[in-house]
Formats: sequence, C-alpha cells, structure tokens
Amino acid sequence: MDSYYNIKDLSVIYYTCNHIQGYFADNIRDRLLKVCEGIPIISVSHRPLNFGKNICVGDIGISTYNIYKQILIGAKEADTKFLAMAEDDCIYTLSHFSHRPLDDETFSYNTNRWNLDPSGVYFHRVRAGMCMCIAPREFLIKTLESRFDKFPTILPKEELRGWGEPGRDRPNKMLHEDIKLELFESAVPTICFNHYTGLGGRRRMMGKDTVVEKLDPWGNASDLWKDCTANDCS
Repeated sequence: MDSYYNIKDLSVIYYTCNHIQGYFADNIRDRLLKVCEGIPIISVSHRPLNFGKNICVGDIGISTYNIYKQILIGAKEADTKFLAMAEDDCIYTLSHFSHRPLDDETFSYNTNRWNLDPSGVYFHRVRAGMCMCIAPREFLIKTLESRFDKFPTILPKEELRGWGEPGRDRPNKMLHEDIKLELFESAVPTICFNHYTGLGGRRRMMGKDTVVEKLDPWGNASDLWKDCTANDCS
C-alpha cells in the first residue's frame, strides 16, 4: 500500500506528439490536472499546449527516439528530485504518483497498469512501461544524455531494438547499460487506452493476459471508454 504523499519532491513530465486531439485529449489532460493538484506539470509537445509549463519542440517526427528526446527536454526543465512520466492516453492516480524509487540510481515502474480496449474489456500483463516510470531526475538525465551521446542521430526502426525503458533489459546489449529496475504496484490501478493512434498501434490481447469487463474503481470498461473518448477513436 502506498503511503508517501509528499508531492513537493515530484514533477510530472507529460509528453505528446499531439496526434490525439479533441475530446479524448482534453479529457485525459483534465484528469491529470485534477490528480496533480499541487504537483508541477511540464508538457513537451509537437504543437503548443496550454498545459502546465509547455515546451513546444515542433514537428520533430514520431518515434521512440524522439519520445526520449522529449522526456530529456522536460527533465532538464524540472527542478524536483523525482520525475514521473505521463503519456497522452493514460489515466493516472495519486496512488501511482505517491511512489518513490528505492534510491537515486533506480528506475521504478508501476505494473498495476490495465489496458482499456474498445471491445469493452480491460486487460493486464506485467510489463515495465515508460508511461508508468518514476525516476530520480539527475539519474534520468544522466542516462538519457549518455544514450544520445552514443547515438546523436535518429536510428532506423530496425536498429532501435534495445532503445527501450531504462533497466528493462539489463545489461542492455545495444546501449551497454546496467541500470537497476524496480517494479511496484500502486494501490489503485492506472489505465492506458489501447487504440490505433498510439506509437505502437493497437496491442493484441494475449492468452496469458488477465481480462475483465469491470475494474474497481473505474467501473465497466465500455462505460469508461465512452466517457473518456466519446467513442471518437478505436
């Protein structure tokens, strides 16, 4: 059970390529604002946004490489000890933001993350995803700067293998990293929308996934999908 609610040592880095627009995008940001009451938000976007402290990087292209570039830009702008990542298609909770890494050189990932599918179900698998990362600011900056020093220009898609979540594959054969990773579960589940507009497209459910139609405290999957997206995406 999470019990750490000192929000003064945390900033949220919200990064987006602005492909999600309209009601869906506004709803996700409104929910994040409500949860982050008192927590600074730094938004790094491809288009100008009136959301937290905004840094517009322009149309730099959509890729994993550029996502980490946006994260690094936001991290350098922050001034708190810890940073939490936030993506434009996820619903977060204060329970999630209450967690802090074990030490100053550990990346923490919340595995109490459920995917919301337009078919009317939630599905869950244990996975370290960057959208659920909480990390020490200085170590995050050091780690990403080291990556970009080794690879100063964007890589072809087929060469991006291993350019993933810090610590997820350790030691990383491509980046020669050996970073500590910590998995944790927030008291309240987080929700990520499974839709075609995302960087990886819509994820397929697998046989080993846990699948449910109702999830506390979020209620029925079909109702939450409609409430958040107005059914304007799939």
